[in-house]
Amino acid sequence: MGQIEFHNVYMRYPSGFEALKDVSLVLEEGSMTFLTGHSGAGKTTLLKLLLCVTRPTQGQILVNDVNISQLGSRQLHYYRQNLGAVFQDHNLLGARTVFDNVALPLRVAGMGERDVGRRVRAALTRVGLLQRESLLPMQLSIGEQQRVGIARAVVSRPKILLADEPTGNLDPELSRDIMALFQQFNHVGATVIVASHDRSLIESMDKPVVELDHGVLLRGRPDGPPSSYDA
Repeated sequence: MGQIEFHNVYMRYPSGFEALKDVSLVLEEGSMTFLTGHSGAGKTTLLKLLLCVTRPTQGQILVNDVNISQLGSRQLHYYRQNLGAVFQDHNLLGARTVFDNVALPLRVAGMGERDVGRRVRAALTRVGLLQRESLLPMQLSIGEQQRVGIARAVVSRPKILLADEPTGNLDPELSRDIMALFQQFNHVGATVIVASHDRSLIESMDKPVVELDHGVLLRGRPDGPPSSYDA
């Protein structure tokens, strides 16, 4: 699972606000792509559609040729097991240790504790926090908390990793560290989509860019010329 296709996708909220307008694009399996645009451009809505938190008003979203908007509850559960998501507000459980925060999706899935321990420690090692596993989130820096959120997102070894403004609260050096982590996961095969408005950071990464403006796709059309940000 990894290739993503949007075909003439519209998203209109009950209020009447049209968040996406006729968006068509293809993101290849194993790619790393940046999604950019001003606040309210439609970046978060696009990610929510991929997470199946909401469904498009019109159009199709295919993941490996499967229309995810038509998934039943059982199929949707399986689909989401192959997704990882990271947010600017990482929503860690303050009363749980770093280990327990990262272990949460595995325990919800019913994995045995021996395998949970192995998976969690491998994920914490990847983000450089193995020695912090017994601490509470409030004992960590903001950058460390974000890395815990990333470890939780990848502990299930998802095929697709989505990140919504993951560096919004971080300084430039920490932002580069976080992006390097996403590159590592992309290098081992995950399809990675990062929503960010940080143009300088995006340009430094030398990756393809999809740009939205008031719900309209400006850059990244599969049938159009490459953007000035595209690799």
